[in-house]
Amino acid sequence: MAAKDYNLEQPMDKLLDIAVKKFGEVEFKTVSVGESSLKILQIKNMQGYIDKLMDQTRSGKKVVLPLWAKVWPSSIVMGVSLGRFPFADGSHILEIGAGGSLNGLALAMRGFDVTITDTDPDALLFSRINALKNGLEDSVTVRKTDLSDGLGMRFDYIIGCEMLYDEAQFEQLVGFVQENLAEAPTAEVLLALDLKREARGFFVKANESFNMMKTTAGFSDKETGDDKTVNLFRLRRK
Repeated sequence: MAAKDYNLEQPMDKLLDIAVKKFGEVEFKTVSVGESSLKILQIKNMQGYIDKLMDQTRSGKKVVLPLWAKVWPSSIVMGVSLGRFPFADGSHILEIGAGGSLNGLALAMRGFDVTITDTDPDALLFSRINALKNGLEDSVTVRKTDLSDGLGMRFDYIIGCEMLYDEAQFEQLVGFVQENLAEAPTAEVLLALDLKREARGFFVKANESFNMMKTTAGFSDKETGDDKTVNLFRLRRK
């Protein structure tokens, strides 16, 4: 069942009440991204919540796992990369598929104006709470998008992490990026995804309009101890 849209202009305590009602106990955890340190809201018993969802599937209900709620290692890797990136002063940045918006908030801490978007109202709820908790509400705009149209302005940079998972949306996503990225030759799209995700359909379509550069960054998975790799992409208009 799809989550309903929330009134995100409510005070943080009211928004936290909504989160607790939906997900059970929640807690803020400190997450470091490069030189930034943020308080990020997490579902305290994620496995218990997932088990609850699985029980609902037995009665024929369709459920959506809250994958956006996890702080993925690739987000940390991308955050380190963004911390070194030479963003122009006064840049307007759009984060797509933001989830809890770790990287968007880290950029807001550096003084940039950031618009955080997602298709999932629960993800936007957590993003808004995170912005309030970290005192970034004046630099951050949180809004829902279904990727079907423009946002009323163009952005100097668009960032996204682990959001290339739905092949059915690849063509629409490329169109959304084209619609919302500034026309300036310096405007860029910065993406990160796990090495296992090829997202070939997205990049084939994007190649029609963008020049692309790929680099890789390694990290040690704290859960498994394995060395893993994240692909980092930079796209500019042709």
